[in-house]
Amino acid sequence: MPLGDNIIRKTTSKKNITSKADKASNTNITRKTNKVGMPSLDPKTNTYKTKKMTFYVKDDLLERLYNFAYWDRHSLTEAFNKILEDGLKGKNTKPKQ
Repeated sequence: MPLGDNIIRKTTSKKNITSKADKASNTNITRKTNKVGMPSLDPKTNTYKTKKMTFYVKDDLLERLYNFAYWDRHSLTEAFNKILEDGLKGKNTKPKQ
């Protein structure tokens, strides 16, 4: 008899294995949580109806944006939106056709 025959045993059978999807479909609980980085569903938040995007910004401009947000007590998102609104005032912002 080999040395490990009585030590190693099969502990699970295939009928006992269920996937996470099967477990989730069996529950009756519906969750209203957002994924990380997803816009909020609450209109009172700063991220309501927003999109997540990536931009390359010059270091000195980003530092000025951080300073503006800090001194005027805004979140970075709120400060960025205010700067964009002010910068686009009076500009041609017609939709592309």
